[in-house]
Amino acid sequence: MDTEPFIVFVYGTLKPGGHYWPRFCEGKVSETQPAKVRGELYDLHVGYPGIVFRGDTWVQGCLLTFPKGQDLQQLDWLEGYAANRPMDQNEYIRLKVPCFTTEGAPLGDFWAYEITDATLQRHQGSLIENGEWPV
Repeated sequence: MDTEPFIVFVYGTLKPGGHYWPRFCEGKVSETQPAKVRGELYDLHVGYPGIVFRGDTWVQGCLLTFPKGQDLQQLDWLEGYAANRPMDQNEYIRLKVPCFTTEGAPLGDFWAYEITDATLQRHQGSLIENGEWPV
């Protein structure tokens, strides 16, 4: 099992204070940092958002540092992602994206979960204009 630390950009229910923070992050995260990415944030009308990494608008969130790489498997499970599954059978896909400070300075590329087109269409997601969850 992978024990390397990893950093993930979160923008919804995994943010500090979010619905899934206590179960998946609290006590597991060694560092949080406010951050933003380029993309479009959508309300999926099911209690959590999805992001599509396209366009020039900003989506606000934060970077979470997990010292134990095994926690990534739990996030993959929560996000409905399996690397060995066809893309249209995943709810989200995990990929590395450029992240920035809240002021816009580059921080590097980190893991994030992008909603699949099939999931976005199934939930008839609505664009969140200000790029911040909760609405």
